[in-house]
Amino acid sequence: MAQVRERYDRLKRFTFADFSKLAAKRVAIVGVGGLGALAAEILARAGVGRLALFDYDTVEEANLNRLVYRTSQIGQPKVKALAAHLGDANPDAEVVSYPHDVTTGRGYVGLMGELDKCDLVLGCVDTFGVRLFLNGKCVAAKIPLIDGGASENGINGAVHVVIPGKTPCYRCNRPALKQEQVTTDRRDVTGVCAFTSLPTTMAIVASLQCQEAFKVLLKFGRVAPLLLYNGLDGTLERVDWKRDPKCPTCGRRKT
Repeated sequence: MAQVRERYDRLKRFTFADFSKLAAKRVAIVGVGGLGALAAEILARAGVGRLALFDYDTVEEANLNRLVYRTSQIGQPKVKALAAHLGDANPDAEVVSYPHDVTTGRGYVGLMGELDKCDLVLGCVDTFGVRLFLNGKCVAAKIPLIDGGASENGINGAVHVVIPGKTPCYRCNRPALKQEQVTTDRRDVTGVCAFTSLPTTMAIVASLQCQEAFKVLLKFGRVAPLLLYNGLDGTLERVDWKRDPKCPTCGRRKT
């Protein structure tokens, strides 16, 4: 088999979009656990020019059942460990690391700065409250957000694409939600995440996030507002829904 000498040779053969345009794109990834770490690697290898990584956590032994992180990186900040990995995967990608919580302090300042210059945000967090926080900030900044998540039992997943002014935001069509019900707590009282995490589900959801990200960044295909993956049945459902005109986050914003 002939050796491929050009890093992006196979991407140049893609007929629906010009992947070389990714070099000028900036993407912020919030949360670099099972979803975010793999999504970051996909985007870096595909040629995205600049990645901003946000996560206040460190690599733990429990993270090693999934992809990307290595035993030798236990105890390191996830963003630092991932940045080193991405540097080896594709030196073309500029990687900026923020080992902070995006909802407060230096992490919040860093996120606001990235929203001023990035083209898209990938939400890879595991709590509802932080999802709503990112949704609100991205809608206000008019920056596309692609949220991904897995079910607590680890077998199902969902990808929600928010294009401000065009698609429903993450809070749309959730009339029962009240602000006082929202929490940003990520772990239980023991400090350990209680969710099941399957590497297969994480890989599928992260790949779906990146697929929609490519469509948004390169403007090809039909963006799916919501994708629902059911691992037990082996099905993938596309959901096309309308914006909620009374949504407290995006309802009063014009296209």
